[in-house]
Amino acid sequence: MGEEKVQRDVAANIAALRAEGLDTASIERLFEQNPRLLTATHDTFASALAALRQLAAQLPGNPRAVQAPPGATQLGVALWLYPTAAARLLQRADLGSLIDGNLRLRRQLGISDAETAVGLFKDNALLVSNFERAEAMAAHLQRLQASGALSAEQVAGLALTAALKLSPAEFNRRWREGGLSQASMGSIKSIGFSDPAGRQRAAAEALGELLQAADGVPGPLQPQHRQQAAALVGQQHRLWSAAPSTLHAAWASLQQLGLSSSQIVEVSQKQPAVLVFNWDGEAKQLLLAWVQQELGLSPYDFLTRHAGYATNGVAKLAMRADFLRQHRHALWGETLSRGIGPLLSLLVKPTFCSRAGCTKAELSAFNRAWLATPAGRRWGAKPRQLQRRTAEAA
Repeated sequence: MGEEKVQRDVAANIAALRAEGLDTASIERLFEQNPRLLTATHDTFASALAALRQLAAQLPGNPRAVQAPPGATQLGVALWLYPTAAARLLQRADLGSLIDGNLRLRRQLGISDAETAVGLFKDNALLVSNFERAEAMAAHLQRLQASGALSAEQVAGLALTAALKLSPAEFNRRWREGGLSQASMGSIKSIGFSDPAGRQRAAAEALGELLQAADGVPGPLQPQHRQQAAALVGQQHRLWSAAPSTLHAAWASLQQLGLSSSQIVEVSQKQPAVLVFNWDGEAKQLLLAWVQQELGLSPYDFLTRHAGYATNGVAKLAMRADFLRQHRHALWGETLSRGIGPLLSLLVKPTFCSRAGCTKAELSAFNRAWLATPAGRRWGAKPRQLQRRTAEAA
């Protein structure tokens, strides 16, 4: 990347983020989520930032009720809280007009601006750009609600998925194939799959093959294993989004962790979503290392009892745990005495500061100091390449 490009665009973009109160670590997180931001022109970036500033103003509740950098603006807090979607939205041209259209469209379906704002910051895939198609789809949902085919709750749920990007005909096809086979949020979200029935069959077949192999049964897939897998797929809609190769890779990575075939079967029955994670990845390896070293849990114990916490970053867990051990020892001991589950629940809760009796600023200051400690460098480290490229642009 040439020096002129860095000076004109990347440096200007970083300066704009600093003006929103973001620190270096928070800016690194944004670029980590979408490295293409390093090539975004400043005109596009500044325009998108202005649009997101207006969208952030719609967010409900106290925008500072998070562990954001001190001095962060309302937008800065939103960028800190939702880096994945925000990083992708920041490279969109004409983002302001797109956001205005999305707010208006969802109002027609009874969705408040605050709900739409939260939805877009959490998942940029909800951003509609083809408004002619989306208007037709919104009208179709209203007709289905009026006829009693869909409830108001289902229509509201669909309005906050990618369903508005579909044509009415495509929506109906996916519905017939099982996208709304159950009145649950999982099945509502599955309407975004182009072939829901096919995805279910493919996931069930791949998982059935793995279950059958674990039982040591050779030959073609047996009905009992297909049925067992289909039940798991029906229980966990996230398995639909996983390609068969992903399920096989996840199973193999669990074997690499030392789990036996019978243990993997047990884990998959208790926590089916485990099979969509990449346990060979650096982030998951670091998380498992932390829970084993600091909490005394083997991978098998963690996955069978507490796999729901696997989506949390190890940096937050480790930092908050160290804060309790160093500054709130009584709370740490009392919570740990009730079990690992209550402790993990405390560490990930948005109400952590109120429970720990500290301010957001105090916890943020502890985090900055903690990152310079051996524990912080190990559990809170960022990818080396990203650190280098961001430092070059700063």
